[in-house]
Amino acid sequence: MMITRGGLPGVFFLEHALCYNKRISPTNKKQSGVNLVMISINTTDESHFRFDEARREIIDYDGAEKNVVIPTHIDGMEVTSIGPDAFWNKGLTSVILPPTLAVIGFYAFAFNKLKNVSIPENVALIEDGAFMYNELEELRLGKNLFAIPHVAFRHNKLSRIVVPENTQEILSDAFGANPVTEIVFEGVPTFIHRNGFNLSTEDMTHVTVTGPEADGLRALLEHHANYVDAFRSLSAGYSFPVRG
Repeated sequence: MMITRGGLPGVFFLEHALCYNKRISPTNKKQSGVNLVMISINTTDESHFRFDEARREIIDYDGAEKNVVIPTHIDGMEVTSIGPDAFWNKGLTSVILPPTLAVIGFYAFAFNKLKNVSIPENVALIEDGAFMYNELEELRLGKNLFAIPHVAFRHNKLSRIVVPENTQEILSDAFGANPVTEIVFEGVPTFIHRNGFNLSTEDMTHVTVTGPEADGLRALLEHHANYVDAFRSLSAGYSFPVRG
């Protein structure tokens, strides 16, 4: 197993604003070897969403479409929250979240068939189990996410996890039951629960920390029981080559 620092090499994630009938400027048409063209994605008809205007929160979805693009506004009001269980077990295969979003509630997208998800930068709170039991192979977490909550991404297909620079806490079983082979720390969290990763594979024998924050994370892994226990399935110990 390898823990590194940095972004995803060779993978380009679109900024959320570009997913809403916006044109990509010529300077942004190519990045990391990927050619990009005009993006035009129609949002899902707002009549299929039950919307709590007081909380500006989607509380249910009754559409038949399994590829959902959540609008930025419903009835002229900004969508800032996805409520608990709003998309629970709806058979979704893809979802695009609006850039206005700030909160994703308990089990909001649990038990679907999502392959990838990109959390908008404005999202500061994801609650327990929000994306558990999907088929996620790719995940992008927004830079303003303070904590990755209990069982948030449990039982997916994530082999690579990128923990954003500003994320301070990884709670119990946040990434449990994923085939993790690499974890990228863009910063140094202050707390990782002892069962934060609950790694499901038994053949990962080393943790490698690279980058400018390697020393800080190394110290935490060596001296903080919660950090050590988080990687307890790694049977052959830890190695910390620092590559600045």
